[in-house]
Amino acid sequence: MKILVINPGSTSTKIAVFEDKQTIFEHKIDHAKDQEFQEKFGKIGNIFDQFQYRFEAILEILQQNNIDKLDAVVGRGGMLPPLTSGTYQVDDKMLDDLKNYAQANHASNLGAPIALELAKKFNIADKAFIVDPVTTDEIEAKHKITGIPAIMRYAGWHALNQKAVCREYAASIDKKYEDLNLIVAHLGGGFSFGAHKKGKTINVTNALAGEGPMSPERSGQIPAQGLINLCFSGMYTKEQLINMIAGGGGLFAHLGTKDMIELENKYPALNGQDKDVVDEMIAGISRSVCALIPDFEGEKIDQILLTGGVVRWKLLVEKIKQDLFATNIDISVYPGEFELEALRDGAIRVLSGEEKAKQY
Repeated sequence: MKILVINPGSTSTKIAVFEDKQTIFEHKIDHAKDQEFQEKFGKIGNIFDQFQYRFEAILEILQQNNIDKLDAVVGRGGMLPPLTSGTYQVDDKMLDDLKNYAQANHASNLGAPIALELAKKFNIADKAFIVDPVTTDEIEAKHKITGIPAIMRYAGWHALNQKAVCREYAASIDKKYEDLNLIVAHLGGGFSFGAHKKGKTINVTNALAGEGPMSPERSGQIPAQGLINLCFSGMYTKEQLINMIAGGGGLFAHLGTKDMIELENKYPALNGQDKDVVDEMIAGISRSVCALIPDFEGEKIDQILLTGGVVRWKLLVEKIKQDLFATNIDISVYPGEFELEALRDGAIRVLSGEEKAKQY
């Protein structure tokens, strides 16, 4: 089975082609360093404006690697209405919801439409899938309650990578994901945190809705009164304010960069205020991990898992471990993302008959 997987992110599009579980090739299209991309899409706009550009870039890479046959194409799931975990066949209703009714303007919304368009190119339109979309929702109803009855919390998190890392950790200790209580922190351009209780993620810190700590490009939780004042100040449009929350906030708003490798190199020489910004982000990560402990209602938590590109920064990981020492919960670190493999595995389960593709 030859499977193409596509993971559109805010600053890159990652693709890979697998023969069963064997990697044929993997490629990262880096939009952050693409001047033409930045000139066209650097300003606030609908993510679907980027569809054709990203699609053609992927098609060019496939041609360069002589890919002329595929059995399935799998894209990262976007900001759809709440869905149960699983592999879904892409259809027109899904595309319409992503384009016109998405819960947030996020790059993952392009995963399904690009997958379908490429599947059509290879004459396998019925083999275009998404797996565990960003809005995979296993949150217990009580955890959706807020202090304003008209506003309910919703799931917007790195479901693919968090669940993949949980399964990887469980396998490493010869146990099942369904037998463990785990807290996972996914630390990338945005941060999400999950309370995984016996195979279900009963609560998450939303990576897009302004929850949790600031991240390289997101504001995190901020005082509500201050945000309300900004909304009515007349200084910003609705789109600009949303961009402050997800895309143009966090370290980028303070320090002008989203590049964590660059920041890691500069960190020792940062002035006091800039270093405080970074340190507060790190402390916020630790606070968000601790905030999920009560969701296990006193049950033992087996492990804290740190994953995502940001955890390649050793100093950051050591600071988090120091912050969380008093919890007496061991920490395992999984640098990078396992989303491509998780997308692949979701398609394999369907193609092999292990699971049936869900209809949207």
